Amino acid sequence: METTFKYQNKIITTPNLEKKLKRMKISIDDIEIINTPIKKKSQDSGIEDYMLDKEEVVILSKLDKIRRICFVPKGTRPSIKELLGKQNLYSENELMNMYYDILC
Repeated sequence: METTFKYQNKIITTPNLEKKLKRMKISIDDIEIINTPIKKKSQDSGIEDYMLDKEEVVILSKLDKIRRICFVPKGTRPSIKELLGKQNLYSENELMNMYYDILC
């Protein structure tokens, strides 16, 4: 069970209060135990914050049958070279033969 406490106007939550106090070199008299722990922001959607403004796109190539899944800012379609060229995984010819799947 986690314990939440206040120390120098900071709220701290720890699974092992004794160990935390020992590491901080303070005693239980120096802190104020908070009975109702402050809950962290829930992730109802299961999507990390940095992914909320992204959408999945599929990039295909005329040279192979590989589906490349990428995430781009919503409503945008950056050039393939801009999106994949920075990784140095594909030759110039490979990049020129890639296109967005129109079903996305």
